[in-house]
Amino acid sequence: MKSLPLKPAQKIAFGYAAVALLGGFLLLLPVSRTVPVSFTDAVFTSASASYVTGLSTVSTATTWTPFGDVVIALLMQVGGSGITLVTTLVYLMLGRKISIGQRRFMAEDKNTGVHGIVRLIKSILYFSLSFEGAGFVILAPYLHFRYGYTWQRAAGFAGFHVISAFNNAGFDLWGNNLEGFQHDPLVLILTSFLIIAGGIGFVVLVELYSYRQTRLLSLHTRVVLKVTALLLMAGTLMTLLFEWNYSMSHLSWPYKILNAWFSSVTLRTAGFDSVPIGNMREVTWFIYTIFMFIGASPGSTGGGIKTTTFYMMVKTTVATVRNRADIIAHERTLPWDLATKSLVIFMLAIGLIMTGTLINAIVEPHIQIMRLIFEEVSAFGTVGLSTGITGSIGDTMKWVLIVTMYFGRIGILTFLVSLARQKPSHARYLQERILIG
Repeated sequence: MKSLPLKPAQKIAFGYAAVALLGGFLLLLPVSRTVPVSFTDAVFTSASASYVTGLSTVSTATTWTPFGDVVIALLMQVGGSGITLVTTLVYLMLGRKISIGQRRFMAEDKNTGVHGIVRLIKSILYFSLSFEGAGFVILAPYLHFRYGYTWQRAAGFAGFHVISAFNNAGFDLWGNNLEGFQHDPLVLILTSFLIIAGGIGFVVLVELYSYRQTRLLSLHTRVVLKVTALLLMAGTLMTLLFEWNYSMSHLSWPYKILNAWFSSVTLRTAGFDSVPIGNMREVTWFIYTIFMFIGASPGSTGGGIKTTTFYMMVKTTVATVRNRADIIAHERTLPWDLATKSLVIFMLAIGLIMTGTLINAIVEPHIQIMRLIFEEVSAFGTVGLSTGITGSIGDTMKWVLIVTMYFGRIGILTFLVSLARQKPSHARYLQERILIG
């Protein structure tokens, strides 16, 4: 019996799972590690890197050799840019034509249309190399002259960090994240810039790059920029409000603002921290879970339900409350099927997080429930922030988080679509209303 060809969503689902497993086996090699590492910890690290999350059950600084660090950096690059980038580059280098099926595969991975997808993939490579290259050129000499690193060490740390930052991965080689740079504006601002650039999406970057010639921005780009700016400002203000005299009490006011800004940038999907999350108040953890849940923007290196999904739900609510027949945004009408899809993504995400949290509460009953929720949302949003429990959890919770990171990276809707079989039905049923609200 002839097997049916895989759908684009199935290729994505299988592809990301294969990358994580392959990376896990590479990290198990003696050349990759300095100490014995279990299969679960190796796969967890690989999954966290390839799904650009940043959660880690072992210390990245002391567990992995330089070869292991290179493996993690490559996994972050592939995970951030998307497995379609690797596929496209191989085809282009071999001089092979990109078929319509492969274009659909790439479009599904980047959550965009098929038209111009190869051009977009080339742009992804261009922007990735440009931003990471610029960050490296700034950070490597700075680490050498400012902190006395040897040129080799400065180059290694800078290269790893800019890849981690632009791809919103959150891995670090310092062992204490960026907590040693609380008073260093250059490192925190540079990292913030790379995180934002990677988090707004490559489609937006392409439009901004060509804006000088076109003088046009699509509705998608305007919505992404607007929501991103509002979330960054809200996160900064919320952090200052609740942490001014708490976890940031030791900082002077300029550095409180700087670190609050950095926290707001990184909590949406990047996973770095300059102020220990475990030292913050529970109300801040609660606020951060909301921002992590929203996440980055479509077609970016980040996770979450996405800024546009959140925007769509807000606009749908406003239209419903005002009893409007149309959903209006920036003098444009948004289709109601987007409202339905946004609601489905929201409900599936909530269901996934609730299920994961309940399982974790059963297997880790000694851990505070708010910490479990925070960890689960951090995994789903591919954020990587932790209240400090990741290194002490058991294997069962580790696998739950691996699955959550997987769904957060590929999109739970994409996964379910990959499993569904379309069966045409011509049946239509009588319509009847129910009472709601």
